[in-house]
Amino acid sequence: MSRKILIVDDNDINRQYLRSVLSDEDTELLSASSGQMALKLLENHIPDVILMDIQMPEMDGFECLNLIKERHTDYPSLIFAVTGFSDDFGNTSFKQLGFDELFLKPIKATIFKDQIGELLQKWREEKFASNHTLKLSDAELIEIKTVKELKKYASQKELLEIYKEFETETTEAIEQLKSHIASNDFDKILSILHTIKGNSASLGLTPIAKFSEKAEIEIKNHKTADLENYLRQLLALFTTFVSNYGRILNLN
Repeated sequence: MSRKILIVDDNDINRQYLRSVLSDEDTELLSASSGQMALKLLENHIPDVILMDIQMPEMDGFECLNLIKERHTDYPSLIFAVTGFSDDFGNTSFKQLGFDELFLKPIKATIFKDQIGELLQKWREEKFASNHTLKLSDAELIEIKTVKELKKYASQKELLEIYKEFETETTEAIEQLKSHIASNDFDKILSILHTIKGNSASLGLTPIAKFSEKAEIEIKNHKTADLENYLRQLLALFTTFVSNYGRILNLN
Protein backbone atom coordinates (compact mmCIF):
# COMPACT_ATOMS: atom_id res chain seq x y z
CA MET A 1 0.00 0.00 0.00
CA SER A 2 1.70 3.17 -1.21
CA ARG A 3 1.84 5.93 1.36
CA LYS A 4 3.59 9.17 2.28
CA ILE A 5 4.34 9.73 5.97
CA LEU A 6 5.55 12.91 7.70
CA ILE A 7 7.45 12.42 10.98
CA VAL A 8 7.44 15.48 13.26
CA ASP A 9 9.81 15.19 16.22
CA ASP A 10 12.54 17.48 17.59
CA ASN A 11 14.67 14.49 18.65
CA ASP A 12 17.06 13.29 15.92
CA ILE A 13 17.22 9.74 17.30
CA ASN A 14 13.43 9.43 17.46
CA ARG A 15 13.06 10.60 13.86
CA GLN A 16 15.73 8.20 12.63
CA TYR A 17 14.22 5.32 14.59
CA LEU A 18 10.76 5.89 13.08
CA ARG A 19 12.30 6.17 9.62
CA SER A 20 14.05 2.82 10.06
CA VAL A 21 10.85 1.16 11.31
CA LEU A 22 8.63 2.51 8.52
CA SER A 23 11.04 2.45 5.58
CA ASP A 24 10.12 0.26 2.58
CA GLU A 25 9.70 0.59 -1.19
CA ASP A 26 6.02 1.58 -0.86
CA THR A 27 6.64 4.39 1.62
CA GLU A 28 7.96 7.91 1.11
CA LEU A 29 9.16 9.41 4.37
CA LEU A 30 9.43 13.10 5.21
CA SER A 31 10.89 14.50 8.44
CA ALA A 32 10.47 17.75 10.34
CA SER A 33 12.40 18.68 13.47
CA SER A 34 9.83 21.27 14.59
CA GLY A 35 6.21 22.26 14.22
CA GLN A 36 7.23 25.24 12.09
CA MET A 37 9.16 23.00 9.69
CA ALA A 38 6.19 20.64 9.47
CA LEU A 39 3.85 23.47 8.51
CA LYS A 40 6.30 24.58 5.82
CA LEU A 41 6.54 21.04 4.38
CA LEU A 42 2.75 20.76 4.28
CA GLU A 43 2.60 23.68 1.86
CA ASN A 44 4.11 21.41 -0.83
CA HIS A 45 3.27 17.86 0.29
CA ILE A 46 0.06 16.00 1.05
CA PRO A 47 0.99 13.02 3.23
CA ASP A 48 -1.32 10.18 4.17
CA VAL A 49 -0.13 10.11 7.77
CA ILE A 50 1.46 12.68 10.07
CA LEU A 51 3.22 11.30 13.16
CA MET A 52 3.31 14.13 15.68
CA ASP A 53 5.49 14.34 18.78
CA ILE A 54 3.85 16.37 21.57
CA GLN A 55 6.68 17.77 23.66
CA MET A 56 8.57 20.06 21.29
CA PRO A 57 10.08 23.48 22.05
CA GLU A 58 8.55 26.71 20.69
CA MET A 59 5.53 24.89 19.17
CA ASP A 60 4.22 21.72 20.77
CA GLY A 61 2.25 19.00 18.99
CA PHE A 62 -1.14 20.34 20.07
CA GLU A 63 -0.44 23.80 18.65
CA CYS A 64 0.93 22.31 15.43
CA LEU A 65 -2.17 20.12 15.07
CA ASN A 66 -4.47 23.09 15.54
CA LEU A 67 -2.58 25.17 12.97
CA ILE A 68 -2.69 22.31 10.42
CA LYS A 69 -6.46 22.03 10.81
CA GLU A 70 -6.87 25.80 10.73
CA ARG A 71 -4.82 26.27 7.55
CA HIS A 72 -5.88 23.08 5.75
CA THR A 73 -9.54 22.46 6.56
CA ASP A 74 -9.82 19.66 3.97
CA TYR A 75 -6.39 18.12 4.56
CA PRO A 76 -6.55 14.40 3.66
CA SER A 77 -4.16 13.18 6.33
CA LEU A 78 -4.43 11.03 9.41
CA ILE A 79 -2.64 12.75 12.31
CA PHE A 80 -1.34 10.45 15.04
CA ALA A 81 0.16 11.57 18.33
CA VAL A 82 3.42 9.76 19.15
CA THR A 83 4.33 10.60 22.70
CA GLY A 84 5.40 9.43 26.14
CA PHE A 85 2.29 11.08 27.64
CA SER A 86 -0.50 8.91 29.03
CA ASP A 87 -3.76 8.51 27.07
CA ASP A 88 -5.27 11.40 28.98
CA PHE A 89 -4.20 15.03 28.81
CA GLY A 90 -5.82 16.39 31.91
CA ASN A 91 -9.39 15.11 31.64
CA THR A 92 -9.43 15.17 27.84
CA SER A 93 -8.31 12.36 25.54
CA PHE A 94 -6.01 12.91 22.58
CA LYS A 95 -8.82 12.00 20.17
CA GLN A 96 -11.08 14.65 21.68
CA LEU A 97 -8.27 17.14 21.10
CA GLY A 98 -8.22 16.26 17.39
CA PHE A 99 -5.73 13.44 16.90
CA ASP A 100 -6.87 10.36 14.99
CA GLU A 101 -4.90 7.92 17.17
CA LEU A 102 -2.33 7.81 19.95
CA PHE A 103 0.90 5.77 19.99
CA LEU A 104 2.81 5.69 23.24
CA LYS A 105 6.61 5.75 23.37
CA PRO A 106 8.62 3.60 23.37
CA ILE A 107 7.28 2.43 20.01
CA LYS A 108 7.09 -1.33 19.54
CA ALA A 109 8.71 -1.75 16.14
CA THR A 110 7.28 -5.24 15.53
CA ILE A 111 3.67 -4.04 15.49
CA PHE A 112 3.86 -0.28 14.85
CA LYS A 113 4.27 -0.53 11.07
CA ASP A 114 1.34 -2.95 10.78
CA GLN A 115 -0.84 -0.74 12.96
CA ILE A 116 -0.15 2.29 10.77
CA GLY A 117 -0.99 0.24 7.65
CA GLU A 118 -4.22 -1.12 9.10
CA LEU A 119 -5.46 2.29 10.25
CA LEU A 120 -4.59 3.86 6.90
CA GLN A 121 -6.28 1.07 4.93
CA LYS A 122 -9.46 1.32 7.03
CA TRP A 123 -9.51 5.10 6.65
CA ARG A 124 -9.06 4.91 2.88
CA GLU A 125 -11.85 2.35 2.54
CA GLU A 126 -14.21 4.49 4.60
CA LYS A 127 -13.26 7.59 2.62
CA PHE A 128 -13.87 6.03 -0.79
CA ALA A 129 -17.08 4.36 0.43
CA SER A 130 -18.54 7.80 1.17
CA ASN A 131 -20.12 9.87 -1.57
CA HIS A 132 -18.13 12.99 -0.73
CA THR A 133 -15.60 14.40 -3.13
CA LEU A 134 -12.42 14.33 -1.07
CA LYS A 135 -8.93 15.52 -1.83
CA LEU A 136 -6.47 12.70 -2.55
CA SER A 137 -3.18 12.46 -0.74
CA ASP A 138 0.00 12.31 -2.83
CA ALA A 139 0.50 8.57 -2.34
CA GLU A 140 -3.14 7.84 -3.21
CA LEU A 141 -2.80 9.74 -6.47
CA ILE A 142 0.50 8.22 -7.65
CA GLU A 143 2.00 4.91 -6.47
CA ILE A 144 5.41 5.62 -4.97
CA LYS A 145 6.71 2.12 -5.73
CA THR A 146 5.98 2.48 -9.47
CA VAL A 147 7.58 5.92 -9.69
CA LYS A 148 10.74 4.66 -7.94
CA GLU A 149 10.95 1.86 -10.50
CA LEU A 150 10.50 4.27 -13.43
CA LYS A 151 13.23 6.55 -12.09
CA LYS A 152 15.70 3.67 -12.39
CA TYR A 153 15.37 3.76 -16.18
CA ALA A 154 14.33 7.33 -17.03
CA SER A 155 15.88 10.72 -16.35
CA GLN A 156 13.82 13.54 -14.83
CA LYS A 157 13.35 15.02 -18.31
CA GLU A 158 12.29 11.69 -19.81
CA LEU A 159 9.91 11.01 -16.93
CA LEU A 160 8.30 14.41 -17.34
CA GLU A 161 7.83 13.72 -21.06
CA ILE A 162 6.20 10.35 -20.28
CA TYR A 163 3.67 11.88 -17.90
CA LYS A 164 3.02 14.83 -20.20
CA GLU A 165 2.35 12.40 -23.04
CA PHE A 166 -0.12 10.52 -20.83
CA GLU A 167 -1.77 13.86 -19.99
CA THR A 168 -2.14 14.76 -23.68
CA GLU A 169 -3.40 11.34 -24.78
CA THR A 170 -5.87 11.02 -21.92
CA THR A 171 -7.23 14.52 -22.50
CA GLU A 172 -8.01 13.49 -26.08
CA ALA A 173 -9.45 10.15 -24.92
CA ILE A 174 -11.83 11.83 -22.46
CA GLU A 175 -13.08 14.13 -25.24
CA GLN A 176 -13.74 11.04 -27.36
CA LEU A 177 -15.58 9.41 -24.45
CA LYS A 178 -17.97 12.35 -24.31
CA SER A 179 -18.91 11.80 -27.94
CA HIS A 180 -19.24 8.01 -27.63
CA ILE A 181 -21.35 8.29 -24.47
CA ALA A 182 -23.70 10.67 -26.28
CA SER A 183 -24.10 8.13 -29.09
CA ASN A 184 -24.16 5.06 -26.77
CA ASP A 185 -21.26 3.46 -28.64
CA PHE A 186 -20.36 1.01 -25.88
CA ASP A 187 -17.66 -0.86 -27.81
CA LYS A 188 -15.66 2.33 -28.33
CA ILE A 189 -16.25 3.42 -24.72
CA LEU A 190 -14.89 0.10 -23.48
CA SER A 191 -11.88 0.34 -25.78
CA ILE A 192 -10.98 3.81 -24.52
CA LEU A 193 -11.48 2.88 -20.87
CA HIS A 194 -9.28 -0.18 -21.35
CA THR A 195 -6.50 1.98 -22.80
CA ILE A 196 -6.75 4.55 -20.02
CA LYS A 197 -6.71 1.76 -17.43
CA GLY A 198 -3.57 0.17 -18.89
CA ASN A 199 -1.65 3.41 -19.34
CA SER A 200 -2.51 4.78 -15.90
CA ALA A 201 -1.65 1.48 -14.18
CA SER A 202 1.75 1.45 -15.90
CA LEU A 203 2.48 4.93 -14.54
CA GLY A 204 1.27 4.18 -11.01
CA LEU A 205 -1.92 6.24 -11.28
CA THR A 206 -3.96 3.78 -9.26
CA PRO A 207 -7.18 5.81 -8.71
CA ILE A 208 -7.57 6.46 -12.45
CA ALA A 209 -6.77 2.83 -13.32
CA LYS A 210 -9.16 1.41 -10.74
CA PHE A 211 -11.97 3.76 -11.67
CA SER A 212 -11.56 2.96 -15.38
CA GLU A 213 -11.69 -0.73 -14.54
CA LYS A 214 -14.83 -0.24 -12.43
CA ALA A 215 -16.53 1.61 -15.28
CA GLU A 216 -15.53 -1.18 -17.69
CA ILE A 217 -17.10 -3.81 -15.45
CA GLU A 218 -20.31 -1.81 -15.06
CA ILE A 219 -20.70 -1.42 -18.82
CA LYS A 220 -19.97 -5.10 -19.47
CA ASN A 221 -22.70 -5.92 -16.94
CA HIS A 222 -25.07 -3.66 -18.92
CA LYS A 223 -25.22 -1.01 -16.18
CA THR A 224 -25.07 1.97 -18.51
CA ALA A 225 -27.63 4.39 -17.08
CA ASP A 226 -25.04 6.48 -15.22
CA LEU A 227 -22.29 6.87 -17.83
CA GLU A 228 -22.26 10.66 -17.70
CA ASN A 229 -21.65 10.52 -13.96
CA TYR A 230 -18.78 8.05 -14.56
CA LEU A 231 -17.28 10.51 -17.02
CA ARG A 232 -17.53 13.38 -14.51
CA GLN A 233 -15.79 11.31 -11.83
CA LEU A 234 -13.07 10.17 -14.23
CA LEU A 235 -12.52 13.77 -15.33
CA ALA A 236 -12.26 14.88 -11.68
CA LEU A 237 -9.59 12.24 -10.97
CA PHE A 238 -7.69 13.15 -14.11
CA THR A 239 -7.86 16.88 -13.33
CA THR A 240 -6.45 16.19 -9.86
CA PHE A 241 -3.58 14.26 -11.46
CA VAL A 242 -2.83 17.05 -13.96
CA SER A 243 -2.79 19.67 -11.20
CA ASN A 244 -0.43 17.78 -8.93
CA TYR A 245 1.89 15.33 -10.70
CA GLY A 246 4.67 17.82 -11.43
CA ARG A 247 4.78 18.88 -7.79
CA ILE A 248 4.60 15.34 -6.40
CA LEU A 249 7.33 14.02 -8.69
CA ASN A 250 9.45 17.18 -8.43
CA LEU A 251 9.42 17.41 -12.21
CA ASN A 252 8.56 21.08 -12.60
